[in-house]
Amino acid sequence: MNDIDRAFNFLPYLREVTPFAALGDEPARFIAGGSQIRAAPRGQILCEKGSRSTGLQCLLEGRIKLAALSALGTERVLDILQPGRVFGLAAVLLDEPCPVFAESISDCRLLVIGRERIHTAIAEWPEVSAIMLRLLAGDVHRLVHDLEACCLMSARQRLADFLVKQGRCRADASDRAVVVLPAAKALIASSLNISAETFSRELRELARRGLVEIERRTILIRSLDRLAAYSLEELGTQGAEAVAAQAS
Repeated sequence: MNDIDRAFNFLPYLREVTPFAALGDEPARFIAGGSQIRAAPRGQILCEKGSRSTGLQCLLEGRIKLAALSALGTERVLDILQPGRVFGLAAVLLDEPCPVFAESISDCRLLVIGRERIHTAIAEWPEVSAIMLRLLAGDVHRLVHDLEACCLMSARQRLADFLVKQGRCRADASDRAVVVLPAAKALIASSLNISAETFSRELRELARRGLVEIERRTILIRSLDRLAAYSLEELGTQGAEAVAAQAS
């Protein structure tokens, strides 16, 4: 398949990826012409830590976990990607080995944009450079938020914060939300840096307080504002307790 055929076939898929949805026709066709579709069954390793990236990977369907491994083999989930997200940009731009590994946690379909195609498009079109900068800035923002959560938030706050963010991703502006957990509880717990047992216990506590209802992997949030306020109240309580402890 030549570049013209690829551009014709893969341009609709490129438009499904949020960062590229409004990209101009000329650069979009150029990028699509250097792309290919990749199918991955559940459990397939898409990128090994330390491997060289062949291109930017855009998730069209399914779920992917990004994770790190300790020297002892302990896994820490860093992110759970849903359709519309991309990964591997830093490795593509820096031409450095991938710092994490990626694994499909459901059957997936991806659009892979070749590394050289990305570099050429960045040099040719400022709007492509702007998209890459926004993607990198988004990654940095998420990393800073995750670091803040791990260092400053309790397990309950991290869970409440996660649910509020998932709920606010809904298209409507209702204060109520239905969140379908994007992965198994153990994986989500790892991404929040808590144990699966703690995740389940804190979720039950939120339900006991009337903030959520639980139906297996579906969580009904009765009020996003109340849940967010409860998390802040927990933070204030912890701060007061810390001050009292120092005073004593």
